[in-house]
Amino acid sequence: MLVGGCFPPLKMKTEFSPRSARPPNGALAEALFALSEQEEPGDRRLALLKAGYAVFDATGDGRRAALAKAPDWLRPLIDQLASCPGEDALSAAVQRLATGARPRRRTTREHYLCRAEMAATLAAGESELHPDRMRGAAHWHNTDSDGKTALESMARACQRRGYAWSMVTDHSRGLEVASGLDAVGLRLQRKRIDRWNLSAGDDHRLFQGLEVEVLEDGTLDVPRGERLDLECIVAAIHRLFDPDRDQTERLLRAISTPGVHVLAHPRARHFHYRPGLRARWEVVFGACAERGVAVEINGFPRRQDLDWELTRLASDAGCEFLLASDAHAPGHLEFDAYASAIAMKAGVPREQVLNVMHADEFEVWLAER
Repeated sequence: MLVGGCFPPLKMKTEFSPRSARPPNGALAEALFALSEQEEPGDRRLALLKAGYAVFDATGDGRRAALAKAPDWLRPLIDQLASCPGEDALSAAVQRLATGARPRRRTTREHYLCRAEMAATLAAGESELHPDRMRGAAHWHNTDSDGKTALESMARACQRRGYAWSMVTDHSRGLEVASGLDAVGLRLQRKRIDRWNLSAGDDHRLFQGLEVEVLEDGTLDVPRGERLDLECIVAAIHRLFDPDRDQTERLLRAISTPGVHVLAHPRARHFHYRPGLRARWEVVFGACAERGVAVEINGFPRRQDLDWELTRLASDAGCEFLLASDAHAPGHLEFDAYASAIAMKAGVPREQVLNVMHADEFEVWLAER
């Protein structure tokens, strides 16, 4: 905790700097996160964390977003940090506020795009990978597992956003906290999907996928017989994240399982909370390319998995990619934009992205796996 439970005064001008001189949102958010770690658990740490997240998720002025709900004691500090003339000055200010100790950036916050950085990447990136150019929306959930909205409502939301097709990918029963689907639940969902496609398929085709749990030994929690009735199997890890264990063999076994189409959020990382799996990624991506298993770029802001560096490695290995929002409500569908931004930043060619396919093309791709 900082001396006296408060921050020492910064020796700097307090008037606000011109917009062009302000530190970017990502740097300002990281400064607030770093300072929160100097505090003992309690209201002060929580206030700094909330301010950091407000900046990280801001569409525009991060300072304004942080000030919106900040307590009175924190507002002058936010103003001081936001008025630093650039990232170097901001870093020096954080070190000064931390009583001389240089805060270490957490690995759990590395290689994430804040919302403003995502928007800037889209504006400057390859237009062929812009979300508006995507025909398909993949990996979303509904109330059949842990989503907040019914299947038909989610499909209509995808249709309204201009997608020609989409794929629901609820959890399998192995993820109990997400109320995963069993065989009966999958058959009932299939009937509803068939009804949707019968009535609206020409305008918006709906595919049925399943996010299947990868167990500790790399096997899947759904028997092969049940998997055969599904159009797309998405393999994912949601537990047993031991950071000291190399997970390569676990991932390779899942990838080599017949019928697996996609490896979802491969590192299983989570912003500010979990650094993700350790693996020999060049081996994993080589196996994906060889077996025709696509790699997901999960755009959920707290996941962003893969990041752009690993995406570039997978692209160089010849992998195909599925851009995904991991939406659990209609408003989350916009998270496809983060996946597109990561693909742009990694330099992924358009022909390696499955979402650009027409529905009939995607159907053929699924059937060939």
